[in-house]
Amino acid sequence: MSISQTTEVPNADHMPAATQGRHVWRNFIIVAVAVAVVPLITSSQYYLHVAILVLINSTFSTSLSIIARTGQLSLCHAGFASVGGYISALGAMRLGIPPVFGIFIGGAVAGLVALPLGWIILRLRGVYFVLVTFTFGQLLTLLALDLQSITEGANGLVGVPPLSIFGYAFVDRVPFYYLAAGFAGLVFLFTWRLLGAPAGRNFTCVEENLQLAESTGIDTRKTQVIAFVIGSFIAGMGGALMTHYIRYISPDSFTFWSSVAFITMMVVGGRWALAGPFIGALIITPLPELLRDTGGFQHIIYGAILILVLQFLPDGIASISQRVKAISRRRAQP
Repeated sequence: MSISQTTEVPNADHMPAATQGRHVWRNFIIVAVAVAVVPLITSSQYYLHVAILVLINSTFSTSLSIIARTGQLSLCHAGFASVGGYISALGAMRLGIPPVFGIFIGGAVAGLVALPLGWIILRLRGVYFVLVTFTFGQLLTLLALDLQSITEGANGLVGVPPLSIFGYAFVDRVPFYYLAAGFAGLVFLFTWRLLGAPAGRNFTCVEENLQLAESTGIDTRKTQVIAFVIGSFIAGMGGALMTHYIRYISPDSFTFWSSVAFITMMVVGGRWALAGPFIGALIITPLPELLRDTGGFQHIIYGAILILVLQFLPDGIASISQRVKAISRRRAQP
């Protein structure tokens, strides 16, 4: 589905490069300090577990926002996370590949799968692109179910080895929390640098006006494929990291509804803001526990939240600060 921009891009995007860079670094350091102190202010294993999920989910929504920057909405993002998870888990369990390498291999395989798929389907527009990505995501789920000799089918892979670096196994939640925080931070910084590079600026040009981008000499198909592959690569790495954290993966680990959740995080937080996906993950990830007693109404509530945000905050929650500043400036004028 095309998600062309219909509202003004947040003002941060129009700052001078040096000013925006200082702004990003300042906010990044503030958030990094806040993230670092979480294990120091709570000893609850449950809260740490939720915090780890927030950090990993933020990488899924951030990687999805890279694809969205080119004007396309993928419903198979969870499928690429599943590819990365299965590849890393199978590599560790069957081939003895260290998980620290398996995570990169899982991401690379997800990217390689995305390359021909993206080259074929990114000529599609609107609902056709959405339907194909939805179908491909379902196909990956069916493959995980049917290839029982490899994936153990519906039972999944149990006892996936924990991630270890230089002989240190990340089995406790506090060390893994900091590992997940480091991964999320690297994904954020990579995305920031990517979007500031010529290729990243082409993403936004393609999203805002495809025909105009083509007329200026931008290879729009190649640009969209690059974004699709990069986003899928990061999703594959995130899926592998999640798998080695949970130490289990099955066809139910990354479903269609997971893709919907990633989209919701991106939109609720603000897809045009660098911090938007993290804000969205921080809000959406704890909801399943908060909505546990609502039964089958969870997805309805997800949809209601998404509609409300699109109606009243089309640029996401991250745009609130920009709106407050704009109101303050207007009131300050004589």
